[in-house]
Amino acid sequence: MKNQIEQLQHQAEILMKTLKEHPQKEATWQVTVNFSGYTNLIGTVSDLMKCCSLLLLTEETSISPLVSNPTIDLANILELAVQLLPNPEAEFLDEARQILSQNNIEIEENHFDFNYSTIKIIPQEK
Repeated sequence: MKNQIEQLQHQAEILMKTLKEHPQKEATWQVTVNFSGYTNLIGTVSDLMKCCSLLLLTEETSISPLVSNPTIDLANILELAVQLLPNPEAEFLDEARQILSQNNIEIEENHFDFNYSTIKIIPQEK
C-alpha cells in the first residue's frame, strides 16, 4: 500500500500541474490561461459575454441528450469573464489619455468595428 501511495505522489508531482495553490488566498486555486495579446483576451471575454446573452435570450437550450449534465451555469461564465477583464490596463489607458490631452496631443479616433471572433478589423461604412 505504501508503495502505491508513493507512486501516486510521484505521478501527481509530474502530471498535476494545471491547478496551483493561490499564494495568498486559502482554499483557492489558480490556472494559467495564455492569450496572444490584449485583442485576443478582450475577444475571448466578448465571446463569453455573447454566449451568456444567447443563453439568456434563448427560450429552450438545445444541448445534446448525450451530454450527462446539460445545465449551464451562467453566473460561473460571467464570473470568469469578469476575472479576465484587464482592469489595471484600462486604468493605465485612462491616465495615458489624460496626460496626452493635457499636453494638447490629439488622439485620433479610429472608426472601426471589431469582430473579435475572427480578430479582423472591419472599417465602418460612412
